[in-house]
Amino acid sequence: MKSFEKWETEEVERTFGIKYFQSMTLMQDWLQFQQPLTDDEEKTSEKLRLFLQKFTNFWNEEDMKVFFIMPVLQIVSFYEFDKYRTFMEATIEASLIDAQNNTCNLRGRVEMVVATGKQRPQTPFFFLNEYKAQRKVVTDPQGQLLIAMLVAQAKNNGKNLPIYGMYNIGQLWFFIVLKDKEYTSSKAFDATDKDDLKKIINALQFVKIHIEKNI
Repeated sequence: MKSFEKWETEEVERTFGIKYFQSMTLMQDWLQFQQPLTDDEEKTSEKLRLFLQKFTNFWNEEDMKVFFIMPVLQIVSFYEFDKYRTFMEATIEASLIDAQNNTCNLRGRVEMVVATGKQRPQTPFFFLNEYKAQRKVVTDPQGQLLIAMLVAQAKNNGKNLPIYGMYNIGQLWFFIVLKDKEYTSSKAFDATDKDDLKKIINALQFVKIHIEKNI
């Protein structure tokens, strides 16, 4: 069974019949969402931004996760223990029907998923994958994220909810949304830029609201 990290975008599209669109209303709604940050959130995000700006070219994957990604996620706090929480290095699996009407059993590990459940992810809503630096990426982060999102879609037992995801390559963050057989991706948002970092945090806040409306 092929691991998630070996899937490429075109292969995912061809195998499961999903289609890329340059624009989708779901993405527009996501990226246009704005919610003012509190004074504490502003101070924390600015401290993290300056820290990233200084060290992004020197950090490895674990450094990026510990010193920047997780603190940013903590601003939003995807953790309501009796309802949903953040799972790190979680394994998810489901059976999918491919474009040839064959059943594919898929199983893989994701860097981070926000889902219902206490011990294991049950209904996934949001994924985040991280990579160290653009010059060192040898796999296809979008393809890896898409296959995980498709597994989540199947795992959600026909709830017909959009699946949201992000991946980052160093300081650059990209948003992806998948609904049924359609998906789209965003431009890059630079987390060392003050306005872009606020948009990243707003995007996370949007996802939290979406989760709490649908659990």
